[in-house]
Amino acid sequence: MQKSIEELKYTSTEYKFFRHLDQLKSYHDGTGKTIISTHISPEGSCNLKCSYCSVWKRDKNDRIEFETIVEYITKLKSRGLKACIITGGGEPTLYPEFNKLVRWLELVMRLKVALITNGTCKEPVGDMPWNLFTWVRISLNDLNRVHIPKIAGTLGCSIIYTGQDISYFRDVEKLIKNTYVQYVRVVPDCTLNKYDLELSHLKIDCILAELGNKKFFHQNKYHRKPKATVCHQAYFRPYLSEVEGGTVYPCDSLVLNNSVGWFSTDYAICKAEDILDFMDGKIKMKFDPPDKCSGCVFTDNVDSLDMLQKPMLHEEFV
Repeated sequence: MQKSIEELKYTSTEYKFFRHLDQLKSYHDGTGKTIISTHISPEGSCNLKCSYCSVWKRDKNDRIEFETIVEYITKLKSRGLKACIITGGGEPTLYPEFNKLVRWLELVMRLKVALITNGTCKEPVGDMPWNLFTWVRISLNDLNRVHIPKIAGTLGCSIIYTGQDISYFRDVEKLIKNTYVQYVRVVPDCTLNKYDLELSHLKIDCILAELGNKKFFHQNKYHRKPKATVCHQAYFRPYLSEVEGGTVYPCDSLVLNNSVGWFSTDYAICKAEDILDFMDGKIKMKFDPPDKCSGCVFTDNVDSLDMLQKPMLHEEFV
């Protein structure tokens, strides 16, 4: 399906990998310098209980020690790491050393830093370093408690559609009016089965057409099985989860593949301290994407990267 301009600009698409030709060449040559960005979920606890949470059975006490993150990031920086997205898991701003982490990533490691948050923890965070984020996306899970900040970078919101009517979207319009919000992404609950997911997409299109607000856009996420036998994007942007104090996974949505409610060990790649062994090919992924990733929402990314690893015949090109 053709992606909208907003999807291309504000979401993760296969096209963005082609901005990083040095990393693509490294992957082709096997030199282990493919890293672009990494997601980190430092905290397992959360102050909300969302019905569509895909990791609701996670261990809420899991947390990554600050020193573990420092070692992990330092190793990836030696291979060219450019950016870090702080996310969940739990709610990342509940991490006890959140402010320290953000300042270390940006001011010491000189990385671009982004944040995905539910936006309801203004007080626990305290002196929030909003000015240090390249972009922030706020998941609108509780409109009555959310805080819309002012930041220098790109500020967006995200809505998980679970059957809300047009009045809910009007309330969101009021919430973001006269704020620095540049976009509102609307996606369905990706834990739904294929039929209900398709139905949600149709309903989202109808609601946004009635709303008529150009800041709102529909991201078309679908469950599709990748053809590639390797999850290639894991070498470009691995995900460090809070599981068991720091476990690396290939992405942040693989839990949708089997709906177990937590990050399954079937997809675990390595511990945080072993990340360079993975980048160098000494640690292999234990799962076969066509067999195990029927719920993948990054299929276009994975299959596009797969094509780069294979020689193309002339008749395939024309």
